[in-house]
Amino acid sequence: MAGSTANAFQVADVAPEPEHGDPAAEHGDPTAEPLVMDELHTSTEADGHGAKPGLPQLDTTTFASQLFWLVISFAVLYFVISRIAAPKIGGVIADRANRIKTDLDTAAQAKRDSEAAMAGYDKALADARAKALKSSDEMRNAVQAEINAKNDAASKQLAADTAKAEARIGEMRKSAMARVGDVAKETAAEVVSKLTGQAANPADLEAAVSAALKRG
Repeated sequence: MAGSTANAFQVADVAPEPEHGDPAAEHGDPTAEPLVMDELHTSTEADGHGAKPGLPQLDTTTFASQLFWLVISFAVLYFVISRIAAPKIGGVIADRANRIKTDLDTAAQAKRDSEAAMAGYDKALADARAKALKSSDEMRNAVQAEINAKNDAASKQLAADTAKAEARIGEMRKSAMARVGDVAKETAAEVVSKLTGQAANPADLEAAVSAALKRG
């Protein structure tokens, strides 16, 4: 296509210019322009039918230049990747790896802190529970000791009161028994006096009452 256009331009350049003295050219001969267009059309058709279509990169005459520019392109691409793109990508990867490592370290530290906090909480809870149990035992022991002391005091007081009561009862019994003896003597003397008409012997009455009381 490029060759056909070049031939067309060459034909256009080769076409004879009208001379100033040519009356047909000066007055604009209508047959002159169609003649030039026919020549251009004929040249273009000839070039179009004679050219062999194909890919430019498969042209063996341009292999050397293609290989040269291919090497240059790969060299430039390698330089750009190795000196500009690769360091940036490596820096991004390194930053991301450092950020991930920092996040993992932070998470691990947070986990350790939480575990330490839980251990401290468990220890504090166990200490509080042990302290509460100890306080409860001490309070229970103190209350039990106080109850025992009060029971002992009450038992001692009860024993003392019982002893006093028994002593009073014994004294009252002795007094009652003494009064019973006197009453028995008086009653026996009256009975003997009424039955016999004579006063009873006091010694006999004492002996009889004493023997009766001993038997009772």
